[in-house]
Amino acid sequence: MNRTGEVAVGILTSLGVQVLKAVVSTIRVAVLFALCSSVSTVSQASSPTVVGAEEQLDLSRLVSVYRNEQSDLSPGIALELYLQDRFTQPEAAQQSPTNFGLTTDEVWLAFDFSTPEQLSDRFFLEVGHASLDEVHLYLLKDDELVSDQRSGDLLPFSERPVSHRNHVFPLPLSASSQYLVFVSVRSEGTLTVPLTLWQGDSLWRNDHYAYATLGLYYGLLVALLVYNLFLFFSLRDVLYLTYVGFIACLAIGQAGLSGLTGHFLWPDTPWLVHLSPTGGVAAAGVFGALFVQRFLAGTPARLKLGWFMPCMSVAYGLTFLTAAVGFYDMAAIAVNLLSMVFAAAALMMGAVSLWRKEPGARFFVLAWVSFLLGVLVIALHNVGILPSNGFTTNALMIGSAMEMLLLSLALADRTRELETTNRQLWQNQQVLERQANHDVLTGLANRKLLQDRLTGAEARARRSGESFALVVVDLNKFKEINDTLGHAAGDEVLISVSNKLKALPRSSDTVARIGGDEFVLLLEGVQKGKGMDRLIANLSRIGDMPVILENGGEVRVGLSIGVAIYPDDTNEVDRLFSLADADMYRDKQVQGATPEGDPIFAECSGSAQRSTR
Repeated sequence: MNRTGEVAVGILTSLGVQVLKAVVSTIRVAVLFALCSSVSTVSQASSPTVVGAEEQLDLSRLVSVYRNEQSDLSPGIALELYLQDRFTQPEAAQQSPTNFGLTTDEVWLAFDFSTPEQLSDRFFLEVGHASLDEVHLYLLKDDELVSDQRSGDLLPFSERPVSHRNHVFPLPLSASSQYLVFVSVRSEGTLTVPLTLWQGDSLWRNDHYAYATLGLYYGLLVALLVYNLFLFFSLRDVLYLTYVGFIACLAIGQAGLSGLTGHFLWPDTPWLVHLSPTGGVAAAGVFGALFVQRFLAGTPARLKLGWFMPCMSVAYGLTFLTAAVGFYDMAAIAVNLLSMVFAAAALMMGAVSLWRKEPGARFFVLAWVSFLLGVLVIALHNVGILPSNGFTTNALMIGSAMEMLLLSLALADRTRELETTNRQLWQNQQVLERQANHDVLTGLANRKLLQDRLTGAEARARRSGESFALVVVDLNKFKEINDTLGHAAGDEVLISVSNKLKALPRSSDTVARIGGDEFVLLLEGVQKGKGMDRLIANLSRIGDMPVILENGGEVRVGLSIGVAIYPDDTNEVDRLFSLADADMYRDKQVQGATPEGDPIFAECSGSAQRSTR
């Protein structure tokens, strides 16, 4: 009996264990079913959004968020966390609930909604930040997964669900249904996830304005790039080439941020698309720092900061290399910090240049004010302080467009002021050269210029076999005029005779004053004969012409003339001077001393007679 009881107890125990297992299993199935079915329950309790009434619906304040600091979650685990209320709703005071700044966390966003009985045939979900690395979309309908799609700049562009610069997913929706959307995002750069639900063709209509704005921006950049490149080829000033490098790299960085590098430049090279936002801005900083250093010229040195901009250029270069070798998150943080410091330093140096009235400083300061504001806004947006909107997400593009336009004006202003300065220097140089090569009183060539012209005439005569004449002219009565009427009258005589001598030969000939009352004419392509006799006769008539003085008096000075011809008289230039000078003294001796009845004395006596009347 005891044995039979023990067997019965064992059987009952075994049956009890099996029943208990069955009960536990049933409870687990019931719980799982309850969890799964609670999607609709939760949705009903929270009055899910009904989509379809609006062509464009901003989801940024309608989503709930979960930040995963561990390894990637699976959709099943994300669903369990969502059902356990582990996803948080955005606070009313939170300006941008989907802007998470610089973070390497995996972020999950969830949005539950229902559809009406009448529904459009096409819906698209847009994640409006092109530089995100990995974007996954999971669409659940009545607790069943109906769509699993991937995007991100680490994928070839051809593998995206929709050919678009941003991450766009088509949603296969049907009428009168309950849906739950999960979007998981991970990125080494700025992680901002602006979500918009588009109906029908509204996304493409909106793209018209977006692409028009981008076209205007890049059209401006290309125009400035080509213009300054031509200026570099024309002027050979490295400053313009540095500016071209700055524009080109900044354009690539902006193209990366706006999704154009993947769409148009490198659709099949994901690593270049991934590198372009941070790498492009870092490369632009390399050229930008060098541009500031060269544009401001001596200002950094006066502030004892001549080392600063070259160091900034090196820091930007290291940041670019950091991003290129794979440490993209570190490079993204560094480029934001460097850009704020760089823009502030450039603005400060520009303000000093403006205070010192340096060429182009006013436009330079305005340019860097624009860029600094753009950098400040985008940096504060990237770290999650400022919300995501059309201005904050495009602040760098707006600021850089204004900066590059104003910098181009600064270059033009600087070039204009430098040209004005160079023109003044050239004019001063011309004045100095004229003073060095011309007689101050008469404006005729001096001995130095005459010697240069004589050397040139000799070289031409040797090549061509032609001759040239050296004519020496001396004023006979100049000393008497100075002693009798004063030096002012003597200067008037010298100027009058000089003007008459200048009008006598051809424009290619040279008339020089080499002493107090001694003049020299260098006449190329002449020979002895009637031509020289006519010239000597004309010179003699100049000496006989009266010179009208400022006091109304008249004087006649008379000229002594000596001529020597190369190579007829000699083929040595120094001896040519001696021969012409000797011929002039012979002519002076032939004319003899001034007689008592000379007009100069008659003029003096005439003045006396007029004074007694």
